[in-house]
Amino acid sequence: MQICDESIDLWTIPLSNAGDRFQEHEQSLSTDERQRATRFRSAKDRRHFTLARGSLRSILSQYLGTQAEAVRFSYGTHGKPRLANTHEPSLEFNLSHSGEYALCALTKSHPIGIDIEKIRTADPNYYLRLATRFFSRKEFEAISAAPEHERTLFFFACWTRKEAYLKRHGLGLHLPLSGFTVNVDSSESAHLIDTPWRPEDLMITRLQDLPAPRGYRTALAVASPQLKNLRHYTSS
Repeated sequence: MQICDESIDLWTIPLSNAGDRFQEHEQSLSTDERQRATRFRSAKDRRHFTLARGSLRSILSQYLGTQAEAVRFSYGTHGKPRLANTHEPSLEFNLSHSGEYALCALTKSHPIGIDIEKIRTADPNYYLRLATRFFSRKEFEAISAAPEHERTLFFFACWTRKEAYLKRHGLGLHLPLSGFTVNVDSSESAHLIDTPWRPEDLMITRLQDLPAPRGYRTALAVASPQLKNLRHYTSS
């Protein structure tokens, strides 16, 4: 399988449908990945990690022309995986999973981040309290000003956009969520508003909301505003 320079390939992985391949996915994992799986307290979380990581290996193997168990990773300072030098060096990817779904995004030569979150029903004021604790002042004020029935959607639109941006840089939470600002309106196209730690990102990083399964929210961040061709796939 090939990906052209101008494309982003997006893979939706329904974890509930991948159960019949659990043993295959588990066997493809490296020793350290199996050890990571054991650290999850619940059997469901261990299973979902194994299925998501095994599916990632299966997807990457199609582009690399190798077996899933032969895929080798190296890791950035804050834990973001990348392909080891023995593979195609220009292939960039990112994985996220939440609830019953995982998402994988791949492109060439441009760092990329993706996030999916299951929208959990709660008192809108609960999410407002989280926003005032973790988000930038502008984001909190925008969520606070929204009608109460829209605050949950605004919160998750903001959360996924911010997570995708952090994952594009491989920073985890080493850059505080309050250290940059995205728009929060779930009906608007995603975009960066303020990135004082890295001002050039306003020109070179594109945020984009993605079609999501019902009850989920997703977003993508990529270090190129020119990548327009999105190809959608579903992993079996």
